[in-house]
Amino acid sequence: MLPDNSLAVVVLSVELELVGMNLTPQSSGYFLVVLSKELQIDVRMLRSLVNSFECDSFETLVDYDMPRDVTFKKLAKVSDRTVVFCQQLFDQDEVVKGSAIFALGGGFNAFYRRKCSVDIGLRKEAAGYTVELHAFVGSEEPNLDEIKKILEETFDPLPPGKVRCTSGPFDPKMVKFLVEQGLDLFDSSYAVSLAEKNSAFRLADDYPASSSFVLTNFEDEKYADDFTKPFEDCSCYTCQNYTKGYLQHLVNTKELLASILLVIHNMTEYDRMFQLIRAALSISDDQ
Repeated sequence: MLPDNSLAVVVLSVELELVGMNLTPQSSGYFLVVLSKELQIDVRMLRSLVNSFECDSFETLVDYDMPRDVTFKKLAKVSDRTVVFCQQLFDQDEVVKGSAIFALGGGFNAFYRRKCSVDIGLRKEAAGYTVELHAFVGSEEPNLDEIKKILEETFDPLPPGKVRCTSGPFDPKMVKFLVEQGLDLFDSSYAVSLAEKNSAFRLADDYPASSSFVLTNFEDEKYADDFTKPFEDCSCYTCQNYTKGYLQHLVNTKELLASILLVIHNMTEYDRMFQLIRAALSISDDQ
């Protein structure tokens, strides 16, 4: 049972995966429904889910983004289906409640990115937009010029005052870059995925002036006899109560507590990252 002041959100995913949202003492809380590819979702089911859960916001249906080598014929069909999904969702007698976050596709093709934005993004029902960038997750050196071009083609035709979202385990360097391109809202799956790799991160002291950060992998046996805090200047529960050696022991023995403690630290640091970004943006606006 959700508290009355919780924010309920329906998020669609092509595969069942861990998705996180930041929870802080200042936030109202978030409720996520993640749907797997094994479950066939159509417009009628999406409308029913949104209305049944009394969601505050939801993502619209989009035919999945295409790989780099897809044909123009396939892209055209995908684009047409996305428009049909949108028409079926909003041009029916039964009203879908909640703020609609329009999912925009188009793959790697600049023309179809812009076409999708023009075809559905200008509808009055759009409260915001989300763009798929999973193809760039995990790459050591993603093509930033290509990402910038995709985002420009996607967002240039759209109203500037509406929220722009993306999801995926983006590291602090990529988050800073995406914020510079105009993205507003992210999930916190990076904190979880990093913990699953038995790792924790810490931002550089001058973040976001620089995009540097440090990764620590507690599989490394050099931490076995290290009884210092994981990160000396971190005030999170993990760093205040445990040592590097204990975390290495938990990882080595595959204890569930290892992931829990690493998620706690990573979530705290990820939240601090956004606090620093907001502070930097505030200073920039005042100048």
